[in-house]
Order: sequence, then structure tokens, then C-alpha cells
Amino acid sequence: MKTAFILLSLLLVVSLGEAASSPKTATNKGAPVASGTSTNFAPMPKTHELASIWNDPEFARRLVGSYGFASDAEPRLSPEEQAVYRDKVVPLLREDPRKAMPVLSTLVKPEASAVFDFTLGNIYFQNDDFTNAVKFFEAALAKFPDYRRAQKNLAFALVRDGKYPEAILPLTRTVTLGGGDGKVFGLLGFVYMNQNRFASAEAAYGQALVFEPENVDFKLGAVKCSISTGNYDRGLALLNELISSHPDRELLWTLQANIYIQKEQMAAASGSLEILRRLGKAQPQSLYLLGDLYMNQDVPDLACEAYLQAIDKDGGANPSKALRASQIVISRGAWDEARTLFSKIRSAGKKLSDADELKLLKLESKVALATGGGAVAIGVLEKILERNPLDGEALLLAGDYYAKNEQIEKADFRFDTASKLTGFEAEAFVKRAQLLVRNKKFTQAVEFLQKAQRAKPRDNVQRYLEKIEQLARVGRS
Repeated sequence: MKTAFILLSLLLVVSLGEAASSPKTATNKGAPVASGTSTNFAPMPKTHELASIWNDPEFARRLVGSYGFASDAEPRLSPEEQAVYRDKVVPLLREDPRKAMPVLSTLVKPEASAVFDFTLGNIYFQNDDFTNAVKFFEAALAKFPDYRRAQKNLAFALVRDGKYPEAILPLTRTVTLGGGDGKVFGLLGFVYMNQNRFASAEAAYGQALVFEPENVDFKLGAVKCSISTGNYDRGLALLNELISSHPDRELLWTLQANIYIQKEQMAAASGSLEILRRLGKAQPQSLYLLGDLYMNQDVPDLACEAYLQAIDKDGGANPSKALRASQIVISRGAWDEARTLFSKIRSAGKKLSDADELKLLKLESKVALATGGGAVAIGVLEKILERNPLDGEALLLAGDYYAKNEQIEKADFRFDTASKLTGFEAEAFVKRAQLLVRNKKFTQAVEFLQKAQRAKPRDNVQRYLEKIEQLARVGRS
């Protein structure tokens, strides 16, 4: 099939009788396209995941070219139909396919050649009317089941319309009829993957790459299938090929990092994202992930550097992500890095919401409590509790401060209040038990620890409970 507008040019030089007597008298020799004819074929929005395949100029030219004939797999035209097609349809197709629609509509009849149904379906397809395109492609196939291009264009129209499950049968039928090429196998891989049939999708993408070994989208599809089937080594091998050709693509490095994470190779994963960062291509999401990986490897200074760059990159537009990063840093006791992040969050330029402001204040208080700044922290926490007496996190932090400073009644009051709040019960019961243990009230402490385990069973709390139970037994004896 040529990439130009393929028409029955041979019919202009051979007799109608000869053309009718043998289905092989038509050829793929192209006819010129009118200068104003569009080479777009139902183009997809640039944001669609199939856009790079569908909007490829070569692919569009092949679809435009499907107005012509492949004489080895075509329904016949009678001499009269050939004359009508040559004299009435072809000139209109050359000028503007839409102008041929009224003529073709009168030619589409139960006893007429499937060529007319197919051609009309093609015009509807080119103009984004997928419902009518499918209708006429199916009508053509009802007359001529082995009509290869009708099968292929039916499949393409269904894919273009987002009807992926329905596209599988005509795609596989196209392959059976000898029409399998890179795009057919690639789209088959895509629809299989959309249906979570990853093994079948991987096989289809493998066939597509035989035809188009440099097609980035097909390799990416194969990579995603490899990840979904747990075939990480194959996924990494394909990604290495892609990265060597397209080192500036963020997606490739992040996919590589995610595979290394699945393989529990955190150092290798952070290496992939670090290269991306140094190329200047890392987006905030990748930088936050890089920070998480460094924290997982207990390298808080490198983690903080990645987090800071992520905040800079998004201009402070996602304070919730920055606050989450701060929580991770605090959980590892990296107080200096936490303070650096707090400063960056406040200076990022975006005004924090009331909820985010409260969360940041509590995080700052937590660091202050851990580093000798409790007096300042408790003042902030009590102001928070004045605004919201049922802030469970602030209650627990305030209770910690009072417990540390031997203000047991105040501490117990805060913990008792928190224990009545959904989501804070288990932690509050443990803290109340710890207060009782300090005063050697082991039996009462056991009761609170048991409540904590009923609310949220945890191994470390269970071990603590068993030790306190022993002390309680000793005390009773």
C-alpha cells in the first residue's frame, strides 16, 4: 500500500470487462491527491496515550490511502459499479472525501459491492464519526468476511473510539488475514494491556517490535507489561535500550527506578533518579521519590537536598507533599534537615491553608520538644488547642511536653482526651500506661495497654505489655 491517496487508476486504462473478469486487475498504483485534501485521519488530542502512534504522519497517510484497493484481498466490482466508482466517486474523493458521501449513500445497497460500504465507512472514520464508521465497516464485512482492510479499519475505528475490548476480535482477525503489521500488533498490545491481559499484551508488543524495532511507544508498552508480569530483568533490558537513545526522557528513568524499587535495590533506584536530577529533567514527583529513597538509606542530608529542589521546582504549589517529606525527616530524628525544610516551606511563596499551617506548627513543635525548645512549643500547642480542643495530634504532643516536665495531671488529661478521638485511641492509651508505669502502677498500666492492643494491635506494644504484666505479677506477689 503506497502512502499517497491510492485509487483505481488502472481502471482508467483497462477495459471494464477485463477488470471485472479478474480481481487482480486493480493495483495499488496511487492517484494524485487534491492539493486541499487533509492528510489527518481522525487525529487524537496530544494528551492521549495513543496520540504519538495515531498522529504519526506515516500512519495517517496509510489510513488515507485505504480509500484505494488491494486487489489480492478485495471484493469485486461489477463493470457498472466500476464505471460509477471511476466517474462519480473517484473525482469527489480526490477533491474532498466528504463530497462523495451523498453519492456513496445511494450506492450502498444489500446487493451492491462491499467496496461502497467500506469507502463510506472510511469517510465517516476520517471525520470522527466512529459510530457510522463501525456500522459501514461491519456492513462491508457482512458481505465479504475476508475483506482485510475492512477488518483493519474496523479495529482502528473501535480503538480510536475507546472501545478496546470490542477491538480485539477485528485486530486478531486482521492478523489471520495476513494484515498484521507494526501498528496492528502495537494496538493489539495496547488493548490487551488496557484489559489487564499483560502476558498477551507483552507478546503482541514483541511482534510489533519485529516490524518497528525503534518504536518508543511499543517498547514502553512492553516495559509496562514486563513490570506487571514481574519480568523485571526484561523490563530493565528494554529500558536500557530506550535510555541509550533517549536519555532526556524523565519517564524512562523513573520507570527504571521503580523497577529497581520492586527488586528492592534502593541504591540503584536512587542512582537512576540522581542521574535524572543532574540532567535537569527531574520533575517534583521524581525529586520527592529520590528524597524518600535517600531517607530509606539513612542519608538525610541528600534527602533534604532532593526535597528542597522539589519544593523549588513546583514553586511551593504542593505544601502537602513538602509537609509529608518533613514528617519523614522528623521520624528519623533529622532535626536540622527538618528545620531547613520548615524554612523552605514558609518561604516558598505560596500561602499555606489553615490546615497546612496547623500541620506545620505541630511539626515545628515536635522538633522543638525533641531539641530543648519545649517552652516555645507548648505555647504554640496550647494556642492550637484553644482553636480546636479536639486536635488529637496537638493533644498528644502537649501531653508529651507535660509528661517530660513532670506535670503528670496535665499530661494525663491531654492523653485521656485524645483517647476518646477516633484514630488516636491506641497511642493515647499507651502514653497513659507509660505515665502509670513511671509511678509503678503496673496493674492499671496493663489495662490501658490491653485497650491499646484492642484498638490497634502492634508487636512492639505487645512486647511492652508482656513486660509490664510480669512486673504487675511480681508486685502482687
